[in-house]
Amino acid sequence: MTFNLSIIVLVKNGGERLKMLMESLQRQKFSGSFEIIAIDSGSEDESLQILKKYNTKIVRIKPEDFHHSKTRNLGARKANGDVLVYLTQDALPINDDLLEKLVKPLKNHHVAVSYGRQIANPDSNDVNAFFYSFFYPDKKKVLVKEMANNPKKFYINHIYVSDVCSAIKKDVWKDLKFTDDVPMSEDKDFALKVLNAGYEIVYEPEATVYHSHDYSLLSLFKRRFQDGSAFSNIALEGESGFFGRGFTFLTEELKFLIRKKQYLGIPYAVIYNFIDFLGFFLGKHEKYVPGFIKN
Repeated sequence: MTFNLSIIVLVKNGGERLKMLMESLQRQKFSGSFEIIAIDSGSEDESLQILKKYNTKIVRIKPEDFHHSKTRNLGARKANGDVLVYLTQDALPINDDLLEKLVKPLKNHHVAVSYGRQIANPDSNDVNAFFYSFFYPDKKKVLVKEMANNPKKFYINHIYVSDVCSAIKKDVWKDLKFTDDVPMSEDKDFALKVLNAGYEIVYEPEATVYHSHDYSLLSLFKRRFQDGSAFSNIALEGESGFFGRGFTFLTEELKFLIRKKQYLGIPYAVIYNFIDFLGFFLGKHEKYVPGFIKN
């Protein structure tokens, strides 16, 4: 079975990283064909020139019109392929067979979506490197309908369900689509809909990209507050196991730093994880948070 792909990239001021992504896509050894669609939300750098150089179909929207779900749906509506591949502008394929490995699970008619593995950028700090190695494991996983019975637990245990690097059968997208009123974590929300519809999802660790964010403590708090807010809107039922998962993560991270003899990194790791926890916890309970703090 050979697929025709529509690679959808959301772009704003992608710079050199976007150029590296486009060059990498041109080197892909893929048995089918693919088009590249870029949704640009107001780039002011050389991004548009880069995209034009690589024969990209460009759709321009206003910055204020960008929305994680709606913009991805827009890209899908512009697509001609029978599989939608979503990549963020800062996700760099590690090997030239990313597309082949990413869509291979979709040859199984039970599988509707596949997600690739994210590995921290080579210049990332140890705390970041461990985060990605912990939550994006090297073991393949198949997600089935029963896993969607507890949305909160699903959200916490399957962080690798991410459209940073993903492939979706277009026919399935047509039936389900990203939920327009979900502000963030649209990938988790979509995955739950896919599983509840009876399809399977595959996490394919052999499809790998470099992707990570070196957040400051303030930007980490803001991002995790948003994540917590999205969690409360999407995952309304079931126990999450949030505290247990967080404790396991911190314990393993400290072991990791000790093995690497990065003792000076331990205090920072503790502070970083506390800010992470606090932001997510407050986001989960944002209805109790005063408006001036949320602003």
